[in-house]
Amino acid sequence: MKETPLMIYKKVLENRLSRKKEELAEIEKQPEGLATPVDKRKYIELKAIVNELENYIDIADSMVKMEE
Repeated sequence: MKETPLMIYKKVLENRLSRKKEELAEIEKQPEGLATPVDKRKYIELKAIVNELENYIDIADSMVKMEE
């Protein structure tokens, strides 16, 4: 099967999602937890980014299915 631009876009989103999940895991691993306001803000922002990327991946999946 030939890779379409949409499939490439989806892979890019999945790669970015995995990097953001790794960043999130690093914050969660901190022994003191979310001790500083900066950590709390970064955690909230990363959670929002992860949710957004998951939504984009779902949309891309739907669009790939429509193309088939």
